[in-house]
Amino acid sequence: MFKKLYISSLVGLVTTFFSISAFALESEGGANPLPSLVPEQLTYTVKANSTSNATILGGTVMPLKMVNLIAQMPGEVKKIAGEEGDRFSTGTRLVGLDTSALMEKRRAAVAGFNSAKAGLANAQVQYQREALSPNAMSNSMLGGAPAMFSMFNDPIRSISGQGDPDFERHSNMFGQGVQIQTARDQIEQALAGISEIDANLENTLSIAPFDGVIVKKMIEVGDIVQPGMPLVVFADTSVMLIQVEVPARLVSNLDPNSVINARLDRSEQLIPVKVSRIFPMASSGGHTTTVKFELPIGVDARAGMYAEVMIPTARNEAAPLAMIPKSSINWRGSLPAVFLVSQDRTLIKMRTLRLGGSSGNMVTVLSGISIGDKILKNPLASTRSGPYTDSAQ
Repeated sequence: MFKKLYISSLVGLVTTFFSISAFALESEGGANPLPSLVPEQLTYTVKANSTSNATILGGTVMPLKMVNLIAQMPGEVKKIAGEEGDRFSTGTRLVGLDTSALMEKRRAAVAGFNSAKAGLANAQVQYQREALSPNAMSNSMLGGAPAMFSMFNDPIRSISGQGDPDFERHSNMFGQGVQIQTARDQIEQALAGISEIDANLENTLSIAPFDGVIVKKMIEVGDIVQPGMPLVVFADTSVMLIQVEVPARLVSNLDPNSVINARLDRSEQLIPVKVSRIFPMASSGGHTTTVKFELPIGVDARAGMYAEVMIPTARNEAAPLAMIPKSSINWRGSLPAVFLVSQDRTLIKMRTLRLGGSSGNMVTVLSGISIGDKILKNPLASTRSGPYTDSAQ
């Protein structure tokens, strides 16, 4: 009996031990792996650069002039002068709509104008007849007898108060004058209608306001458009500008027509650009002022490209700047970023940067990190903020 009890207890202990071991292994396999320490050889300690007297700001390349041509009349698109990239001179018809309905209305308006002119001519003749031959219609009856009787009847009617021949004469002349004025007004109405139709015919055409190229086309031949719908974007790309939002403290360092350095789309080549226009007001939201810089003619720049300009900074504001290797920069779209390593080297956090000038494989950082911070030397495209694991590098 004692031996059976001993064996049962031993089996129970073994079963419990294996159950606990299996639970521990299951828990260990199902939980997230513990964060690792970032290896020292994979980090870079941010060092100080020499003092700098320029602040680099990002901007956008845009044409000197650009207009959005929109439909002013409803209709079907009958003609498009060309495709994106085609160049046209001032006055070229870029887009034309169907004008058949308007042309029929114009024909009707011209017919109304001709009728009004004929009515005016008739009213003038009737006025002259009334002036030279009063009561011609009635006097022509019975061989002119009514006119002979009126020589005797008119004085008697005036004395007896039965009529006023002079007022009747004035009334007839006034009536003929009203017919002339009415005919003239009908002519003016007809001319106004023709002018309105001609204006609508002009509105069916989109004319190039200056020499330039079609940079974007939103319609095709056969499309039905309504007033306000965009047709094409037309731009003068002979001169390109860089538009930058400059902080208020730096605008005072820029003068009209002054020349500073810029670079296009992360290029290392510096390009001299001239201050073209400084807007008179700063935005209330960002407290920045819009400044446009003119690129030299012949520079291969396209509208919408990212660009950076180096705004001069007062020398008393110059201070040591951080410098990092280019390999540590992880580009997220057009934004440069690095991964900051925590002090205990278990966490990494993405920080976006504002970059300055570069020298060899090193680049200056204007903001985003501080001197003495530790960052990853070569982050991967898949690296994300959070606990560091071996798969993060």
